Amino acid sequence: MAHRALRAALAGGTLIMAATAGTWSAASAATTATPGITAHSVTVGQVDTLSGPVPGLFEGAKDGTEAYFAYVNSQGGVNGRKLVLQVDDDQFSAANYAADTAQLVQSDFALVGGFSLFDQAGVSAIDQAKIPDVTFSLSPQRESDPYNYSPNPIPPGGSRTGPYEYYKSHFGDAYQHMATMLSNVASAEEQTNADLSAMKSLGYKVAYSRIVNPLETNFIADVLKMRADGVKMVYIVGLAVGQVAALAQDMAQENFKPALFSTSGVAYDSSYVPTAGSAANGTYSDMQTALYAGEDAKVVPAVKLFDHWVKKVNPSAHLDVYGVYGWAAAEIFVQALKAAGKNPTRASLFAQLNKITSFNAGGLLATDNPAQKIPSQCWLLVKVSNGKWERTGPDPKSGFICKPGGYHPTIKPYRRPAGA
Repeated sequence: MAHRALRAALAGGTLIMAATAGTWSAASAATTATPGITAHSVTVGQVDTLSGPVPGLFEGAKDGTEAYFAYVNSQGGVNGRKLVLQVDDDQFSAANYAADTAQLVQSDFALVGGFSLFDQAGVSAIDQAKIPDVTFSLSPQRESDPYNYSPNPIPPGGSRTGPYEYYKSHFGDAYQHMATMLSNVASAEEQTNADLSAMKSLGYKVAYSRIVNPLETNFIADVLKMRADGVKMVYIVGLAVGQVAALAQDMAQENFKPALFSTSGVAYDSSYVPTAGSAANGTYSDMQTALYAGEDAKVVPAVKLFDHWVKKVNPSAHLDVYGVYGWAAAEIFVQALKAAGKNPTRASLFAQLNKITSFNAGGLLATDNPAQKIPSQCWLLVKVSNGKWERTGPDPKSGFICKPGGYHPTIKPYRRPAGA
């Protein structure tokens, strides 16, 4: 998740166009041999969780993708074509996600920038259509799919180890008395288990863990149990930011102060401090993104660009990691589309995507290798002090720290089959 951390049925899907992209004509798209391509536009699709039990859960992915497309369209588009985004809402349903994806792969040139806890439900339709899928993937099924090009690859069962080595060396024996909680959603469980596997390989010991409902917000019983079990470190991967804020408040209420309270990018979010209040102070978060909510704007130009265009397309937008992933996915797609020439096909787009072996979205992300699904080992550490997020620990003033680094288990370059 974070950064790893967390789509409507055919009859009820919501169609959303990029505001600067003009009106999309299904009839004009149908006149070409390549779905989604007309003389004047390129239409791509994405499926997000926008409604359901947690309204607006991954709206940031839509905002980030639309923002990058609006930025490119303001410069004339790509090879004379405007970029258009078609968005469907899975309403927190795997069945809806599958139905939406099956529809989009027939009409659109590619899938770009979506985000859902049920992304594995789209794999079958993607494979049948052989459509480029430039999307951050949560599930191992989606991540390992040959048509998927994630801006932040997370190989199934894998986790970077640098932050865990740092915590181990800087917070005493807290790593031997750890607690974690995660949502009872498959993708959250899989990533948390991967992180725990990496931690245990370094000697970490779990004193308390619990799987919770995605809507749960009362953690007093957990806090009391953590104290009774001698927990000294609380590390969260698989909860939503609102749940992390609730946990922080419950810890403060019970005066429970572990040596380290950290998340894997989940808590770094523009809503965390306002929601958690003073209880947010002291929260750490290890991440593989720059401080995109504005703190890094002076040292990372891409942060300023991202913030400006997200707010331009949606003045009420919530700046979060899903927006960064949507923006980064759109940037990879545009890079490959430009190189694919004036008459792009899915095959020519694949050919160019396979050449993108180094990518960092202008410094928004730690550099990784989308073509070969090789993740970055670099990271940074942030902390809430006096109600504000700031770089801390071993961080440089900009960029990421790569030592301590490492990945568990060892990652080998991914070899895509012919045709992908």
